[in-house]
Amino acid sequence: MLDDAKAKKSKGLAMMAKMGFTGGGLGKKTQDGDAPGRAEPIKVSVKEDRGAEERDIKMAKMDPDEYRERVRKEREDARLEKQFFAAQRTAERMDDEKADPQGQHAVDESTDETDDSRKKPAPISSRPLKSVPVLYRGLVRYREEAEPDRRMRYDLEQSLSRLPTYEDDQEDADDKRALGKGHTVYATAEDLDEEDEELDKFNELEIDNEDLDSTMLLLH
Repeated sequence: MLDDAKAKKSKGLAMMAKMGFTGGGLGKKTQDGDAPGRAEPIKVSVKEDRGAEERDIKMAKMDPDEYRERVRKEREDARLEKQFFAAQRTAERMDDEKADPQGQHAVDESTDETDDSRKKPAPISSRPLKSVPVLYRGLVRYREEAEPDRRMRYDLEQSLSRLPTYEDDQEDADDKRALGKGHTVYATAEDLDEEDEELDKFNELEIDNEDLDSTMLLLH
């Protein structure tokens, strides 16, 4: 092949000859001078029909009634889940109002505060999760886990939206709070990373209309 007149004019064959290719089959040549590898390229098999290579494998057909029933159940489960989350939020709000009926923890603008109380804000603490009723403990746990990420994104957006400013020694705590320079301390529940078997068993229960109705009746 390399002795052909056309081969001598081929730049590709000339480059292959410099790399050690002398014709014949692929692979290392034996003592006889023949290579044990393939001497001809793999032939291209042109597919003339539109059938798939796995045409012999029959696809499993789903029953239309079974498909409609599955879609209906998924939508029903999603609806019950949303209603149950709403019931959890209502139960939590009712317990908070019961624990603080007069709103004693609300900020009263008419109350005079000392300078020390203004300069030293009390840290926000969370009670242990296991002390929260299991009815809405999962909602509180989800909120506790998402709060650090939410606050981090909020603080990042606030820091990017403001230009660098100098520190004024005459600014008090109220001025810094008004200008958004104050730092708020956020604390999560101490047992957030601990396993909660009671909550896991509660989450494994399947929500149905009867459970939702009993929960709503309990709230009423």
